[in-house]
Amino acid sequence: MKRFLVVALAASMGLFIAGSASAATSTFEGDYTVGAAANGIVQSRHNLGALGKHVITGSTTEICVFCHTPHHTNTATAPEWNRSVPSGASFSAYGTTIGGTNNSAVGGISLACLSCHDGATTLDNIVNAPGKDGVVVGGSDRGWTFSEDGTTASDFLTSKRLNIGNLGTGGYNGTTAGLSDDHPMSVDYNGRDTSDPGGPRASLRATTTVISGIDLAAGLTTTNDQITSNLWDVKGFISNDATIANLLRSGKVECTSCHDPHFKNDSNPEIDNPSTGYTGEEIDGLFLRRV
Repeated sequence: MKRFLVVALAASMGLFIAGSASAATSTFEGDYTVGAAANGIVQSRHNLGALGKHVITGSTTEICVFCHTPHHTNTATAPEWNRSVPSGASFSAYGTTIGGTNNSAVGGISLACLSCHDGATTLDNIVNAPGKDGVVVGGSDRGWTFSEDGTTASDFLTSKRLNIGNLGTGGYNGTTAGLSDDHPMSVDYNGRDTSDPGGPRASLRATTTVISGIDLAAGLTTTNDQITSNLWDVKGFISNDATIANLLRSGKVECTSCHDPHFKNDSNPEIDNPSTGYTGEEIDGLFLRRV
């Protein structure tokens, strides 16, 4: 299962060498074009304020405050971070990959993501509260109530879409394996670069590879538009010249290699398809970088 999931992740990012590369073309790119802004957080699941559409609280109408603050920030993970940050050693890390790299602890930007998705930290555990509600160094639960579709709860820690780190109960994979069997965070990307002393690993491409030039349909007996679609959200804009290096963080695969927390990417028919059982409601929470 671990090997399958690593392969699936790498395939979705276009990292494997599969036949000759050719420019991908598609008749479908949704509403997104090269150069368009990758945005939409106001109408996404990351808007937890009272004016949001999904999981919301009536305690504030602010949006950014759930993650960011210009003052009294936690600086160890992400810019102007406003949340309590869990220890990377708290999680069951992915371990050894088929490429031969090993990570024993989660770090970097992924810890910022896990400050909401660890399965233990409440949604309102922030450092600098809105207005004059005070600062708590390191963060503190504010006692806010959240609700979705008429269902009210103090938090949503047991929700599968929230609990990736599995520090609480009801984790993403329903086990105590945490990140070790499905989320390769903070893993070194050993591609085919000449600087890699170990040489090619697991057929991974060089980090200089332009992703849109990879033929995603190579070797497939049937294709459709969403398979050949290969635009990516990079640095806040839709790009057709992004490289694998643009998706890495300090040479590592992190949460943000595949996800942009500010991008409401909900025009992907590969997922938004009644025959698969997924709808716009589900993909609204995926924040995928691949358009």
